Amino acid sequence: MHKLSTTFEEHIGILASESPCALVLEWGRRLEISVKSFGRVVGLSEGPWGKYMKALLNDRLVGGEISSEITRLRNMRNKVAHEPPNGIASHDAMEFARKAEKIVWFLAKVQDVREGVNHAYGVR
Repeated sequence: MHKLSTTFEEHIGILASESPCALVLEWGRRLEISVKSFGRVVGLSEGPWGKYMKALLNDRLVGGEISSEITRLRNMRNKVAHEPPNGIASHDAMEFARKAEKIVWFLAKVQDVREGVNHAYGVR
């Protein structure tokens, strides 16, 4: 019987052992959605990826370090998605997912600040 995960670490551990490329693609997509959501919050219309990265880089709450990490993760995801399959180690896939998850949550918090959400009271 297949073991169901109850935590994030269990989930990525199972997926990384069964299909590390799928884990990278899953979290790469989640990161992409998060970046585009950030773009909508700051008033960007759909456009090329560089447009979103420029907005992230210029945002005082995000800045260069996070923007660079997003670019690095996206390049890794693109390599997994588009280059001839060389495989990816499960521990590398898990680290990718961990970093992407942290950035997704961070960007959600930045979006809340931009939208004026007050989590203490659950209101705007």
